[in-house]
Amino acid sequence: MATVAWGYVCERCGHREEQTTRDWRCPACGGAFAMEGIPGISASGINQSDPTLWRYAGALPVAQGETRSLGAGMTPLVAGTLSGRTVYFKLDGALPTGSFKDRGAAVLVAHLRSLGLNRVIVDSSGNAAAAMSGFCAANGLRCTVYAPATTSRGKLVQSRAFGAEVMLVDGSRDDVATAAQRAAENDPSAFYASHNWHPVFVEGVKTWALEVWEQLGNCLPSAVFVPTGGGSAFVGARRGFDAVGGALPVLIAAQPAACSPIVAACENGASDIKPVTPGTTMAEGTRIGAPSRGRQIMAAIHDSTGWAEGVSEEQIVAALRELWAQGLYVEPTAAIGAAACIATIEREQLPDGDVVVLLTGNGLKATETIATLLV
Repeated sequence: MATVAWGYVCERCGHREEQTTRDWRCPACGGAFAMEGIPGISASGINQSDPTLWRYAGALPVAQGETRSLGAGMTPLVAGTLSGRTVYFKLDGALPTGSFKDRGAAVLVAHLRSLGLNRVIVDSSGNAAAAMSGFCAANGLRCTVYAPATTSRGKLVQSRAFGAEVMLVDGSRDDVATAAQRAAENDPSAFYASHNWHPVFVEGVKTWALEVWEQLGNCLPSAVFVPTGGGSAFVGARRGFDAVGGALPVLIAAQPAACSPIVAACENGASDIKPVTPGTTMAEGTRIGAPSRGRQIMAAIHDSTGWAEGVSEEQIVAALRELWAQGLYVEPTAAIGAAACIATIEREQLPDGDVVVLLTGNGLKATETIATLLV
């Protein structure tokens, strides 16, 4: 396969960097990078003999090389119901470490190995930490996870099991990110591999949308509901559907009402997202008050005639129970897309055609929280 000529472009100022850069955000203005120069894909371009996400290698910015994929990709797309309406559920909790973030980790680790790096530093207390730790372990990279000191011990068990070094940091979530960034700056062999910033991570995540298109018979759905915090799954959906051409499905970003900066941006007709102070929510994976990819998120909403839907904690619990009753064991964060879909159905706003709800993470990720809901 020929090498793809691609690069980074800043979503704010348009500054460009080559694919070999070690910058993870724009050095000119601090904005988030997006990818440019990545080709699209058709049915004939899929490697049908490969059951993993690398079947779409022609639309990815880096070759798999010798990296191990752990079988990540081709998660089930199953029919189910919400409020009596038939929908499709994309079961990304079936990925190797239990969440959709395995997709981004698989491709980002391949990219980092192509740069000759052997140590990865991440800041996360949940699924991203597990995904990056797992794929680093599979591919012989050292991984250090920076997490808030208040993180429950259970959340970091996966990362520790994969051999990652875990550093607990006092202070805010921003303090944790700053500590991770400084650690990477002080170690020439290390790279700050932020799932909230790095555009190659999004390119890996976009494979969930490519799979949906293929599983629907090379057809696009009419609408998709995506749990959205940092925005990699949401922007990834846009990137994936763009890669196959045609009119975008309606893209709906689902957020907990307790932390919904994208909802606020939509209500204000903004092209970017203003930070908010996160409230308390059981959907911890979307508790991000300042999404880094603000302009990319808002552009995806605008270009698809979509919107952002805020859901209450009561709506999240109700959606969880409806999913569990169908044998779909997901964590609270994964249920907010279903909660948003239910709210849309009740408003009689759901488009005709195939509707897809992304279920981002396995319920085993949140055993303690789920146990409190079953009392």
